[in-house]
Amino acid sequence: MQQNVVEIVKFKLALGATESDIMGVNPAFTEWVEQQPGLLYRSLTKDSQTGEYLDIIYWQSMEHAKAVSAQFPKTEVCQRLTQYIDSESVTISHSNVLSQTPCSG
Repeated sequence: MQQNVVEIVKFKLALGATESDIMGVNPAFTEWVEQQPGLLYRSLTKDSQTGEYLDIIYWQSMEHAKAVSAQFPKTEVCQRLTQYIDSESVTISHSNVLSQTPCSG
C-alpha cells in the first residue's frame, strides 16, 4: 500500500519582494500543481510573527512528490515564483503521513 506524503516548503520573501508578488503568481502556480499526478491537497500559509511562509502539499506517494520536485526548477511558472523567494531561506521536507483526517473545507 502506498503511503501518503506531506511536502513542506518553508521560505521567506526575497529582498524587495512583497506578499502581493507571491500572491500574484500563486493562481498560476496552483493551476500547475493541480495538474500534477498524485496531488491530494495544497495550502500556503504565513506565520504572522516570523513572516515565514509554509507551502504544504499532500501527495499520494513519495514517488509523486519527488517527480514533481524534479520538474519544479524546469517549469516557467515555478521560475516566476522563485524570483520572489529568498533561496537561502528555503527548506524542503518530505514526510510519510502516519495519520490524517479527511479535508472537508
